[in-house]
Amino acid sequence: MTADQPLVCPTCQGVLIAPDNSAYTAARGRLIVSNGYCQGHRAEPQQPQAPAETPASTTATVHLRRPAPVPASATPAP
Repeated sequence: MTADQPLVCPTCQGVLIAPDNSAYTAARGRLIVSNGYCQGHRAEPQQPQAPAETPASTTATVHLRRPAPVPASATPAP
């Protein structure tokens, strides 16, 4: 983390999620234990992240068919 990126949320004082694993130090861990994580009250909007590449097989649309209705005359009368 650089000096211009805060560790805690200015609204709730919760620890912000780090951009990479190397930012999680012992000091940051103690801060997480004492303050908890931010619940999404950030005053400034986050930079949008590029969408991750997904295989074509996971993005394919599956069309489901509804079962045919059963006519009322098909059921026996009591």
